[in-house]
Amino acid sequence: MKEKMIKVFDIHIIPHRGIAIGGTNAALNRLSRFEIRTLIGKQIEIHTLENILYADVVDVDVTSSLIGKKNIFILLSQFNLMTLKKAQLFTVCIE
Repeated sequence: MKEKMIKVFDIHIIPHRGIAIGGTNAALNRLSRFEIRTLIGKQIEIHTLENILYADVVDVDVTSSLIGKKNIFILLSQFNLMTLKKAQLFTVCIE
């Protein structure tokens, strides 16, 4: 299967849980929540302008907007928030 990139639009710290990143990809809108969770799996790649980082996935939440677009939130454990904030522009590769 081809790589799917998620454009990240939000980053939140969730105390005692990890860091949640939120993003979208129009190609995933046709998939069910279960299919998206399965596609993401246990580890993701985070592509910054400078390098590729790997992060373990704790949980995935998929919501639908009023116009049917999927918003994907991925909870990461023990990941360096400063690395993400310094990157400013990055995407998440989920397979």
